[in-house]
Amino acid sequence: MDGLSTYELPEVKFSPRRLGHVNLYVGDLAASTEFYTNIAGVELVRREPTIDATFFSNGNTHHDVALMQCRSGAVRKGRDDYVQASSFRGEVPGLNHLAWEMQSEAVLIEKLKAGTANGLEIKFSADHLISHSAYIEDPEGNYHEFYADVTEDWRSIFNTDREDLVTGNWDWQNIETPLGPLRSDMEDKRRVESALFHARCVSRAVIAVEDLGYSEAFLTSIAGLTLIEQADGVSAYRAEMSAYDLLIVSADTVARPGLVGFSLLVEDEADLKASISKAGGKGIIASVTDAGHKMSAVVNDPDGLAVEFYHPREADGLHYLPSHGDDPSWIFDY
Repeated sequence: MDGLSTYELPEVKFSPRRLGHVNLYVGDLAASTEFYTNIAGVELVRREPTIDATFFSNGNTHHDVALMQCRSGAVRKGRDDYVQASSFRGEVPGLNHLAWEMQSEAVLIEKLKAGTANGLEIKFSADHLISHSAYIEDPEGNYHEFYADVTEDWRSIFNTDREDLVTGNWDWQNIETPLGPLRSDMEDKRRVESALFHARCVSRAVIAVEDLGYSEAFLTSIAGLTLIEQADGVSAYRAEMSAYDLLIVSADTVARPGLVGFSLLVEDEADLKASISKAGGKGIIASVTDAGHKMSAVVNDPDGLAVEFYHPREADGLHYLPSHGDDPSWIFDY
């Protein structure tokens, strides 16, 4: 897009590997925990009752989805009274943050040093025991977490036997020997058998914004995402190791700005078909797509957020850019 230079943003280019998880503020933590466990089929792996939070994963990573009860902008404290990034926000259900997985702690620290020297503002830096993170606010007020895993044995920390506080301060400026790449065990696969759907992992998200140009400048110059395609108030982006991670749409094409929805990958097509058939009798599916390149179903969570369950029949990525229409599920027509 012409005119990117008109937005005064530091050149950072975090260039993350992929979208790692979505963290949501919810109106009813119990109802949303029930939905993501027993409808979406993502296993509850951690509760943190002190901050009214739950975390979910089927083994792909320490968490693909996290939920936090709305608290009217209250302060949430972690270990040693650390004030967390979820504080002062979350008056209504919606996005807490999108989390982007970095190649390593070493790369993350390198980007933070270069970025802050160039004027980058870090809202919070956090030690989550399983990962180290920096939180950056985009021009629309959305938080983006850039994180690096710091243990391969995340299940020793994220499990339902523990409910202690996880997060503390991360003094990234004084790390003498930052860690190199660490990866989760890709053979670690869990399944909530009793659930309606059986998702494997989060893959992409959709955010509605007021200023498309400013958002593009942030996503390319700071986040370091690659613009795949754009037209008519819609832009698609990818991270370094994935084909399609983020769709940005104009806020006037959807109900409201902010997170509109996200997608969960289902690895088995027959399983997804069976889930759609069962869900049909419950009246919970907003739309179904049965196309040459994918099968998908869209379901609204308890706060009305659109959640797509999909199985790719071809390479998983952007096949064409969605174009807005009357059907609210148009954002998943890719």
